[in-house]
Amino acid sequence: MEYTGSKYIGEYVDGRMEGKAKYILPTETIYVGEMKDGMFHGEGTLYFPSGSQYDAIWENGLAIKVWLNSPIWTHLEKSPRAITIVETASITQSRG
Repeated sequence: MEYTGSKYIGEYVDGRMEGKAKYILPTETIYVGEMKDGMFHGEGTLYFPSGSQYDAIWENGLAIKVWLNSPIWTHLEKSPRAITIVETASITQSRG
């Protein structure tokens, strides 16, 4: 499913993105992990085009616990947009 220029490959529950998934954002940043009600929720990793990654436990679209209490960057991430994605990881709005 494509949603606002993004691509979702994963499970659905009652028509909502939920379960294990791969979510490709228009910026080519990729989220691989768990989703609930259309948001990052549970264990998941953001992979940035530069090759860096951000491993975290997510709750309702926000990173609440980062592995080892700090971001795990495999390469220096210089993109302010990437940081914005981490801070505002909620990717869809709930539909009523």
